[in-house]
Amino acid sequence: MRRNGWKLGMVLMILLLVSGCGERRELETSAFVSVIGLDKAEQDHQVKVTFQVSNPQVNTTQSAEAQKEPPSDIVTITSVDLLSAKELAQSSLSREITFSHLQTIIVGEELARDDLFKHIIGSAIIDPEMRRETIMIVSKERAQAFIHANKPTMETRPHKYYQFMKDNWKKTGFSPVSNLNAFFQRTEGELFLAAYATAERDPIGIRHDDDYSAGEVPQDSGDPVQMIGSAVMQEGKMVGMLNGEETRISQLLRRKNLIETMTAEFPDPLNENYQISLVLNQSSHTEIEVDTDRSPVKIDVKVPLQVKVNSNIALEDFTASQKRRDALREMVKEKMEEASDSLIKKLQEDYTGEPFVWYATARRNFWTVSGFENFEWGEKFKEADVDVHYEVSVTSFGEQLSPPAFKKFEEDK
Repeated sequence: MRRNGWKLGMVLMILLLVSGCGERRELETSAFVSVIGLDKAEQDHQVKVTFQVSNPQVNTTQSAEAQKEPPSDIVTITSVDLLSAKELAQSSLSREITFSHLQTIIVGEELARDDLFKHIIGSAIIDPEMRRETIMIVSKERAQAFIHANKPTMETRPHKYYQFMKDNWKKTGFSPVSNLNAFFQRTEGELFLAAYATAERDPIGIRHDDDYSAGEVPQDSGDPVQMIGSAVMQEGKMVGMLNGEETRISQLLRRKNLIETMTAEFPDPLNENYQISLVLNQSSHTEIEVDTDRSPVKIDVKVPLQVKVNSNIALEDFTASQKRRDALREMVKEKMEEASDSLIKKLQEDYTGEPFVWYATARRNFWTVSGFENFEWGEKFKEADVDVHYEVSVTSFGEQLSPPAFKKFEEDK
């Protein structure tokens, strides 16, 4: 009897191991979608879905055999939803479509501003292959046109291109690190910032290095796509835009900033004819205090900011005196507080909500979820008394202790 039990146990273990291969899928029979584009169709309640399918042989050991093949195949299907379009796309693709390698969703601005978008994306997330960490980008033009126009010269593989761009956002702050998970977390009254991009050029002249939106950067050549600024989403649809500077500040005002470092231009406090380039980062989290017991609501924000001199065009020596160093620190503090106040005023006037996740701090003052919901945070924020203070510390004045003394060189001659 004991021997029979041992045999039965062995059979059950073998069955468990074998059953894992029941739904196996051969790589050579799969079509890996790396990018999906969503656009509003001409018909009501219809959506145009663009699939960019990667060619797995490009840039691999088999690339010699596929040197004349394109890096990806692009197919657009009109259907009632994304998953139905996935099935219809099989009418032209020989391999089985899979979203297991999907990293990016591009949403055309026309659809993003329509109530239809939240229904399309909400119904698609039930597919287990639709991962919530998928990057979400809003394009100024139709997503179909954007995907066809995006042909970067430095990176032929589309999934790598968008992954590298996402890594750049953490270093520049020009675009928010936006994904489907954060989008679904803020589909009520909160504001969600999605990366904004375009392949259309619309230069507006020279401004500060971060005072641009996508398409406005004065660029003469290179890749056609620009990603800078953010699309403001509320209750599942786009309701406005922020430029690069406003997007950067919106991330600094969060408790936990996702930007590693960012470089920005400021007026030189010692020479008004020049700009000075500074590298900004945070050594600790932003401190946020929300008093919901008073009317209007009082919000105090303290932003720790470390500053390093990156480029000193005026060649002023800030190490020569404490007065000069204090002038630099006060100038940064004043400009950052002015820009923050301007952004908060814009949000209070144009929107019912904020993208800084301050509501999470305010929610701690309530015993129940319903109590906070009845408080109507969005409306309270519109009238809130907000004080933003930057605690600036200058940690470096460049790679050299002092700039070169060109006047002295001329005198020696």
